[in-house]
Amino acid sequence: MDVSNKLSFDRTDAVNAGKSVYSLIIVLLIWEIVTQLGMIHYYFLPPLSDILVRFFEMTVDGTLIYHGYLTVRRALVGLVIACTLGIVIGVLTARNRIASWFFDPIIEVGYPVPVIALVPVFLFWFGTGDLSKIVLVAIGCFWPVAINVRNATRDVDENLIWSARMMGTSDRQLLRRVIVPASAPGIISGIQIALPISLIITFVFEMVAGGGGLGHIEIQGVRTFDSVQVYATLIAIMILGFALDRGLRQVRFRLLNWT
Repeated sequence: MDVSNKLSFDRTDAVNAGKSVYSLIIVLLIWEIVTQLGMIHYYFLPPLSDILVRFFEMTVDGTLIYHGYLTVRRALVGLVIACTLGIVIGVLTARNRIASWFFDPIIEVGYPVPVIALVPVFLFWFGTGDLSKIVLVAIGCFWPVAINVRNATRDVDENLIWSARMMGTSDRQLLRRVIVPASAPGIISGIQIALPISLIITFVFEMVAGGGGLGHIEIQGVRTFDSVQVYATLIAIMILGFALDRGLRQVRFRLLNWT
């Protein structure tokens, strides 16, 4: 991508971001006005100003930072495991007949299963600690990564493969220099799909099993009828999700700026 195209891309992103901020500001203003006028009961929807004050207090005293760290660590460790297995198995399934015969049915059957339904089973097997959360995140994120990698690898232009083989490229070099780079957009798309799934699974598991994390302190707010804490935690969850998504988008842009 040349400099002029990159600048044009950056300006377009800035304009789109500015347009999206306007609607968000309007919604937040309506929220504050409606709640300050008492049109919605405080318990159901506290004023945004009260929520932001609590968010600031919970950040300063380290509550949100500590529990946010627990949530992100569990989600990202599980995601890394899922990506490692998903990429390896996805490539094997696409390039090897025996692997395709074995893994294709497992992927097709396992993908539609709602992973959240396995939370009670994992509580039996692994307890309420980090292990159960990480393993469930890994399983839930494995399917979208494996499917996207498999499909992207199968869709690699055969002309590229034939050209590489005619130049004497070995199977290992073919995989590293042709197949993986050509399927990189599909691989990263699978990771982008899996990222929010990892956070969702972690939040839900923390709500059910406890053990700290943003999901845990959010459900604590519900149990103590502290709606301000619930919404302050929701803001932290949204910020984390947005930051991780934007970070992954930047990684994608830097890795795929040649496409």
